[in-house]
Amino acid sequence: MRLRQPSRRDFVLSAAAASGAVLLPIDSSEQTFQIRVGTTANDSYAEPFYAADQGFFSRAGLNVSVEPFSNGAGITNALAGNAIDVGITNPISLANAVQHGLPLAFFATAALYNRNCLALCVAQDSPIHTAKDLEGKTIGVVALKDGNSLEIVAWIDSNGGDSSKVQLVEVPFATMAATVRRGTVAAAPIGQPALSIATKEGGLRQIGHPADVYGKSFMIGGYFAHIDWLQANKPLVRQFVNSIYDTARWANAHPDESGRILAKYSKMDPEVVRTMDREPYGDSFGPQQFQSYLDLGYKYKYVSSLMNAKDLIVAV
Repeated sequence: MRLRQPSRRDFVLSAAAASGAVLLPIDSSEQTFQIRVGTTANDSYAEPFYAADQGFFSRAGLNVSVEPFSNGAGITNALAGNAIDVGITNPISLANAVQHGLPLAFFATAALYNRNCLALCVAQDSPIHTAKDLEGKTIGVVALKDGNSLEIVAWIDSNGGDSSKVQLVEVPFATMAATVRRGTVAAAPIGQPALSIATKEGGLRQIGHPADVYGKSFMIGGYFAHIDWLQANKPLVRQFVNSIYDTARWANAHPDESGRILAKYSKMDPEVVRTMDREPYGDSFGPQQFQSYLDLGYKYKYVSSLMNAKDLIVAV
């Protein structure tokens, strides 16, 4: 597998996309030779690393480069600027990109929800025990207008609190546990592997699982691309999807082996990865896997209009 850090040209394209500049046309003939996949090295989005390391792509005759990014926004910007061909993102981010005029769509699912992988945490000695206790408090979130913050406000309102009385502030995911322990914020949603590490170190207490607002089974993230690229390369994309779903079944059945690959690319402690709860990967895809995101997103004005999940999917 070849891991390529984004080049200077890639960053220029990403910056241009973020600033609203005109996008470059897609050269389908060039893209056929290689699929450039952008992802982040965390459990939810690590599937492409497994596929490359275990040979699922090469056995399907695919030439795939997996390009690591630090966050989802960088992936979306790079894909909008044609610096990559395929990325993984959450439904709220994709819906906002589409509503801002970007011709993007999902075509496959990545990780699915495991409620043990994310919890809303407070300090061990905190007087906060319920959603209502959070009123008047500050909560740390990864971003102010994404699926992570949406689930917090929806969970508060659905559990007896009033989210309009809560202040959300952005906190890097890696520092959330320390931020809660210091009392900088009253609570924060902490995911794996930070949740396992925080549980081992102590000082925190779980008060709920906010992502439950989306349902019992839904996708954490999905594979997306330019609609034109998907339409022009359907046979290639079908091969890619088959490889990814073969990878999903392998990863779900071999957590120790996939965990070692995750630890390698994420630089996590292998022992932490081995013992932490993991998210399963999906091997089928449909609008029911993320319609709840869009419905809640519209209710809380995270997206500007009510959207049908079917309209964000290109069938391949």
